[in-house]
Amino acid sequence: MDRFLSMGVFVKAVELGSFAAAASAYGISAPMAGKHIRSLEAHLGTTLEHRTTRKMALSDLGRAYFDRCKAVLSEAHAADAMVKDHVGAVRGMLRVTLPVIYGRMLIAPLLVQLATEHPALDLVLAFSDRPSDLLREGYDLSVRSGLPADGGGLISRKLAEYPMVVCAAPAYAAARPLQEPAQLADHDGIFYSRSGRPRPWRFPRAGGTELDVMPRKRLLLDDLQSIADATEAGMGFAWLPRWLVEDRLETGRLVQVLTEHAALRLSYFLIWPDAQFLPLRTRVAIDAITRQLAA
Repeated sequence: MDRFLSMGVFVKAVELGSFAAAASAYGISAPMAGKHIRSLEAHLGTTLEHRTTRKMALSDLGRAYFDRCKAVLSEAHAADAMVKDHVGAVRGMLRVTLPVIYGRMLIAPLLVQLATEHPALDLVLAFSDRPSDLLREGYDLSVRSGLPADGGGLISRKLAEYPMVVCAAPAYAAARPLQEPAQLADHDGIFYSRSGRPRPWRFPRAGGTELDVMPRKRLLLDDLQSIADATEAGMGFAWLPRWLVEDRLETGRLVQVLTEHAALRLSYFLIWPDAQFLPLRTRVAIDAITRQLAA
């Protein structure tokens, strides 16, 4: 058997926790994945892992062999990518995971334009608001809000920072004037949540502290666009990133309230695996996104 391929199957089986998952990643059958592992063990004259019906566990030698195999494969892939970058165009499959609305509105158009400029570049865009495991799921890039993801085999670069705004339909806001964020607790709010539990709306205060305010829960949705729609329909106040409602504010379909008060700012990061050599397609995508959006 191809020992290089067998090493790759072995590494993937350890990373994903099963022969079946490794087989799926390589497009082979689970029995064939098992044959690759047994071929390695026969070549080495030792057992690399202890298998049960529920899990697989590496032997001490298996763990050391896994670490070396991973390093060897990384070097080989980096060498291949380096040569291909120098002799060819931007090509191959670029897999990117994006938050649903932000990704659809601000990132996907940039990547589609990039693919238009480079006909040999293929795109796989996965839209989800759940955090993704880039290394386990095999993505080249990710865009996420929150804290940077440096460490753990990942590198992150800050893309942009947007203020959170409290907004409402014009008639709704006019009938419920607000002077202080704390007054929101007496009014209806439209909340975003993936877990089913609403989080308080946060407002920076002097001294680096924050004020948490929890309006009455009128609606709880897991889609930002639907929250903006419900807000425009007059269902209550909403606390949303300004990038999402910019057009609605400019056209007067929504109005921002509490404009005299400091706003929490939400950061977005571009994240990619910490590899010795990034493929040209990944580097070009990073450059294209950061050129348009970087803070």
